[in-house]
Amino acid sequence: MKKLPVFIFLFLLCKNSCGQDDIEMGYRTTDIGAEFQWYPAGGITGLHVAVNAKIHHSVQFRLGYNKANRKDWGENDNEKGSGWGGGIGYRYHFKPFPHKFFIGARMDLWSMKIDWKEGTQSGTTKTTTLQPLFEIGYTFFINDQAFLTPSISNGAEINIKTDGRKVGQGFVTLIGISAGVRL
Repeated sequence: MKKLPVFIFLFLLCKNSCGQDDIEMGYRTTDIGAEFQWYPAGGITGLHVAVNAKIHHSVQFRLGYNKANRKDWGENDNEKGSGWGGGIGYRYHFKPFPHKFFIGARMDLWSMKIDWKEGTQSGTTKTTTLQPLFEIGYTFFINDQAFLTPSISNGAEINIKTDGRKVGQGFVTLIGISAGVRL
């Protein structure tokens, strides 16, 4: 549970930096919300906090749960598993106010336990998976405080540490939606 204090420290550090007088004009807000991302081999459910520190810019922190069902897309005949993780990301909004179209990049890290079957053999593999992604999306506002953001992300799943048999990795496309409030 060491990740939570680190996450809170980073959030407070970013929030504190938003209050500095030398930041450009623009909206300095914080978004808090829930998100779901689907991909052909699973789904990710999570919470995120975005600090909109400067004009056009937003930094995001995520904490989530990744549930994978790779069927036969992995290294083995059947791969199912899940695990916790989180990440950090950056978005550039084309409008000065953080809404409408954006592009961004993010880096997620997942600690997963994958159960696999290959013929008559079966077992469990523990992995640490890095997910660097590029994303595009659009943020809709509801009454200037609530938001709804559909997005699409493309990148890779890279198993940086594997304890057990080799399991699937490679190119990934995530289709997501998030909703929350702006403070």
